[in-house]
Amino acid sequence: MIQLDINAKLYDLATEHPEIIELMDTLGFHEIKIPGMLQTAGKMATIPMGAKMKHIDWDEIVSTFAEAGFAFSKHKGDK
Repeated sequence: MIQLDINAKLYDLATEHPEIIELMDTLGFHEIKIPGMLQTAGKMATIPMGAKMKHIDWDEIVSTFAEAGFAFSKHKGDK
């Protein structure tokens, strides 16, 4: 399982793991495929921030990413 930092910016995650762009699109983050969007908003936003903005269930994101071999690190202070 590839660990992804839950606090990492989307741009950084997608640069390191380009396959997450398709995962994000499948989940409803269609704007990620708009030219320039990843390079601008993606440098400021994290996946949890985008999920909150788009009202996408976090458990669905975790499940979809897990099926693709990814897991998220926990927030600081989580057990």
